[in-house]
Amino acid sequence: MSPPATPDPDLQRALSDPGFTPGRRHFAALLDLLAAAGEPAELAERALRRAGAAALPATIERADGAAPALRAPLTRLVGKLMAASPIEPEAAARARDYLLARLRDDDRRTRRMAAVALGKPAAAEAGRSIVEAALAEAARGERSPDVRRALIDALGKVGGDAALGVLAELGGDEDVAGARSRAELLARRTLSRGEPSAIAGDRAPERPVRVAVRCRRGLEEILAEELAALDLGAPGGALAPEIRSDPCGGTRVEVTLSGRLDVLFGARTMLSFALPLPLRKLAAEGDVAAAVAERLLSREARDALRRFTVGAIRYRIDWARGGKRRAAVFRVATAVEAEAPELVNDPTQSTWDVVVYEGDDRIRVELAPRLPDPRFTYRRGDVPAASHPTIAAALARIAGARADDVVWDPFVGSGLELCERALLGPYRRLVGSDRDPRALQVARENLEAAGARGAELLQRDASGPPPPGDAPTLILTNPPLGRRVERTGDLDAMLDRFVEGAARALAPGGRLVWISPFPERTEAIARRSGLRPEVLQRVDMGGFDAQIQSFHKQAPRQHASGDRGDLRRGDGGGRALAGRRGRGAQQAEPRGEQHRPARQEERHDHRDDDPKPPRAVGRRHIADKSAAVGPPEGRRRRRG
Repeated sequence: MSPPATPDPDLQRALSDPGFTPGRRHFAALLDLLAAAGEPAELAERALRRAGAAALPATIERADGAAPALRAPLTRLVGKLMAASPIEPEAAARARDYLLARLRDDDRRTRRMAAVALGKPAAAEAGRSIVEAALAEAARGERSPDVRRALIDALGKVGGDAALGVLAELGGDEDVAGARSRAELLARRTLSRGEPSAIAGDRAPERPVRVAVRCRRGLEEILAEELAALDLGAPGGALAPEIRSDPCGGTRVEVTLSGRLDVLFGARTMLSFALPLPLRKLAAEGDVAAAVAERLLSREARDALRRFTVGAIRYRIDWARGGKRRAAVFRVATAVEAEAPELVNDPTQSTWDVVVYEGDDRIRVELAPRLPDPRFTYRRGDVPAASHPTIAAALARIAGARADDVVWDPFVGSGLELCERALLGPYRRLVGSDRDPRALQVARENLEAAGARGAELLQRDASGPPPPGDAPTLILTNPPLGRRVERTGDLDAMLDRFVEGAARALAPGGRLVWISPFPERTEAIARRSGLRPEVLQRVDMGGFDAQIQSFHKQAPRQHASGDRGDLRRGDGGGRALAGRRGRGAQQAEPRGEQHRPARQEERHDHRDDDPKPPRAVGRRHIADKSAAVGPPEGRRRRRG
């Protein structure tokens, strides 16, 4: 059928909408447009791909009788539709059979498109042995070098003994030597997937090892203090956390691990941890792939991988700067397999991430085990712009835990802040409020899963009055600041009203711990409202910066002689962190560090490229000459 000069005006308008998903009545016209050159064909294909498996029958029917010029793009489209969405077994089998038939097509381009499509997982799932046998037969008889390369690549992805046999037969063909080597590597990987693989988190290293622990930028000091608290009762001994930063490895907290690997999950602000290998210096124009392979084949890497892996050792390569860099990955995998075939490069079923950092003519390779994270299993639901759980954990830790706490989260969302506060220690009352009833339902499910007994959830505006009953001693919250929430002047004004209302609502001696997208503005309003800043900490919220702010509402002074002591006992304590001296989260006594002169409390601007980071990574602890404030009673007690 000859395509129309222009598409139907209504269809043309629909195609300009990136959200347009065609129905069956559109399929014939869209398939006609595929024969047109340029933008109409591209838009038609995108629309059909959005339709997914529903467009398969019409596409196969049209392709069966199409001229070669149209049969090749239609065959490619069949493969993409087959992989676009879940598909019924009957439809998958029909698409597979069509692609298998096209391996014998007279048109070279059509044969190549069929081979590429059959190498996709969706085609293999529709009958791996059938697909493997057909690809092997086609590869033996194919004379076109580019089609043979496509067939060999598909054989590698499908894998199996038959694939390896055919690939060995093609060993003398120089035209496809590179494709054959890669395909053999992929096929052996597929065959190895029958062996289980897991990380043994309950194992300790044979000798103490360094571990790099990472978190959201800005939380390094809090993470270090959490890790120091894990020293208490740790059978492996002190972790001795240190904040490190360099151009190659970025900023992280490093510890010395002697005990079980999974003990590190005791740090709730942690994002990930990995075993760093010694730095490798690169010569001028050095081959990064060769250097990565050398690190993976080192004694340190092999000892760690064997020690902590049960079953097959599977790894994937992750470039810290981003990108897939397939050619470099292939060179690494080939070099590693030649010397250590037990190390299998498998990006889809890996148990280790090999993370490569580059900088200063050096590379840093870290081995990150893929262990199930037991910390946030209470998350049964989520809402838009909800907190990341490690951010919620940081807020709760800064706030601290007092047994008499009346905690209120006015922007409760999915309830993660209240969940983390409940897990941190005892409280008298937990209250969350939100305008969205759906968010309240999600928060209720999460709080129940976290074991937060007696939590109350109310539908109300955050700028309104506090919940009825005793005044809150702690307002702990993360207002909606994600990219999905537009930052307008209305948000400014709403947060202004919130801070003013929080200052009025707090009980004397209470504290406000939250995250502000407009830190200078909200700090000024808090000060004017009678709140004293305790901690101001810039933090990465996942693409933009905000500031964790902890404010304290000073209790009325009873008499001059008792001012300092009363304040110390009643302080809500934005300074709930105690790990600097290796002491744990259960401490309650005041520390001398809190009495440092004001000149030592200056703000540090710390960046990843700073080779010698200051100890306080971007955090401001605000000193007050009128009173020295210590942690509140009971803050360091663990729950239970």
